[in-house]
Amino acid sequence: MWRRRWTALTAFVAVLASVAAITATLTPAYEATAYMLVTPSRPVSSDFEQTQISSALLTTFEQLLQTQNLADEVERRVGNRGGMPPEPRDALTVEGVTDSQLLRVTAEAETPEAAQLLANTYTQVFQERTRQLASSGASTGKASVAEPATLPKTAVRPRPKLYLAAGALLAALAAVAAALAAHRLDRRLEITDSMTDVLGLPIIGRIPQGSLADLEQLLQGERLETRDARAAAESFRLVLANLTFANVGRRPRSVAIVSSDEQEGKSTVALSVGRAAGELDLPTLLVEADLRRPSLASKSGAWVNSPRGFSSMLVSGSSMGEAVWPIADSSMDLLPAGPLPPNPAALLGSEALTDFDREARSRYELVLYDTPPLSVAADASLIASVVEGVVLVVDARKTQRRLAEQAVDQLRRAQATIFGVVVNRVDPGPFTSGYYAEGPPQEQTDGHPGRSVKSSR
Repeated sequence: MWRRRWTALTAFVAVLASVAAITATLTPAYEATAYMLVTPSRPVSSDFEQTQISSALLTTFEQLLQTQNLADEVERRVGNRGGMPPEPRDALTVEGVTDSQLLRVTAEAETPEAAQLLANTYTQVFQERTRQLASSGASTGKASVAEPATLPKTAVRPRPKLYLAAGALLAALAAVAAALAAHRLDRRLEITDSMTDVLGLPIIGRIPQGSLADLEQLLQGERLETRDARAAAESFRLVLANLTFANVGRRPRSVAIVSSDEQEGKSTVALSVGRAAGELDLPTLLVEADLRRPSLASKSGAWVNSPRGFSSMLVSGSSMGEAVWPIADSSMDLLPAGPLPPNPAALLGSEALTDFDREARSRYELVLYDTPPLSVAADASLIASVVEGVVLVVDARKTQRRLAEQAVDQLRRAQATIFGVVVNRVDPGPFTSGYYAEGPPQEQTDGHPGRSVKSSR
């Protein structure tokens, strides 16, 4: 789930920002409350009669306060003042106070002044109306203002703190839901920093994202002394060392570098492992065994149209010495693909491949095969069945689980020995800030001319 953190964060921020934006656009509402005292217009003979009359008057006056006739008079008096609701009647709430003779009259408006004026105007108009009715004998009670409305200090809505708190809770739920949905919909291979194996295979190397040099730079023998380049170089030295451990303490002589799909860094990994071997002065041969879409030779026009190469050696058994090209500043040679055959699988499935591998191992300490993706054709499986072992390259950011599982199954059906997995393009994190990424210690003077000391770690 950690790889979904940006999805979760995006969902959280989007929902919370939406709640904040909606809250900011809401029109504020203020409420002002006044109280009216309801009393009989004539003396009563008993407490029971007092209670009965008061209860009836409260119910009657509550309804009368909300009549359209009264609302029209109120609207006429308040006029077109700012903040007033378009329909004063809709902005009024009237209710009786329990166990009392009081009516609570609440008015709502867009400004504190408008709310106060509306509530007080309603109670004033109603007080005048009930007195008129009582004096004419048309009513048995009257209502008087017990407490006028005061100016409200805060809006009843929106309530930013409450809304944002609820929005944060909603955003958290949305973030979890988005992460879970992304996890279910994401078909990529799940690889975390704590994992030591994937697809049932040991991880023998992790290559930091953005640390790989360009193929053309590597083929030209350029050495990049950047922090990322040093981190990547150390990663490939570790891959080379782990190949020895994976092969029961003996460095394998021929290894196929394979991947489940294209653009997963297989060719660059093959070339970089070869350069790591070259640093140990191991005679190394990198075979461009992709006879469909070779990528190594395409970096140099001299190799693209070469009449000699891997394919010509399989067809005619031409001399290896005439076909290989040395890589500058390295003990590694490159055998380009050569002329592309019409049916690479048929050529790779012949005994010529076994003979070639035997000859290559007799000349070099390490032979690396850069193969086509396993999902393209049977070429990689045919090579894997001949060499000592296979390294599967997966891209931590794009390799599809289904394709990777199919690739492993395909290699096992070919009875290939799978040494392990190299995970490409992992998060840099610790790879670019550690001991080896700092480079060699620099000499510095100790304050005495002609003397120098090594910097300490």
